[in-house]
Amino acid sequence: MNFMKFKGKHSEVYVESGRAIKIFKPEFRYNFWKEVRYLTILKKKNFVPKIFNFNPDELKIEMEFVDGTMIRDFVKEKNFDEIVNVLKMCLDVCFYLDRMRIQKEEMKNPQKHIIVADRIVFVDFERAYENPNPSNVTQFLEYIRKVTGLKSNVDLIRRYKKFYKIRDYNILKANIFTSCKS
Repeated sequence: MNFMKFKGKHSEVYVESGRAIKIFKPEFRYNFWKEVRYLTILKKKNFVPKIFNFNPDELKIEMEFVDGTMIRDFVKEKNFDEIVNVLKMCLDVCFYLDRMRIQKEEMKNPQKHIIVADRIVFVDFERAYENPNPSNVTQFLEYIRKVTGLKSNVDLIRRYKKFYKIRDYNILKANIFTSCKS
């Protein structure tokens, strides 16, 4: 039986028998409810861990443990083409969140918030909130620039942010990755 423990600012996560048990500190009850809410809303998209159970009295969420590589390690270990492919998938998730008007936070520095496994998984939605003008894509573009040097056109970003249309997103994404083979 595997047992691991991770400590965060708002909670502790225990991993046992393929499941992650996240227990929030009492002063972060609201964060507990946000995590439950957004994991439930997004569960059909398969880019968040599945929730098996949650207990409001204990501020405990039992969810799928995703065994993979944190994006911070992935971008250090893989070749450029593999990194670009994963970044494109992550950017697509950010676009979906923007269209849902969910501000995830941490997308400018998602080091521990994206796991690369047999699928891309975004974790830690306890800071997420509804926002009429979310910036997941634009924050993640900054991360892409940091790890690859690929830059985005400011006018295309502004056009995207005006209406969050798929056409504008696709143009923006193509512009960023044009120089890549992937």
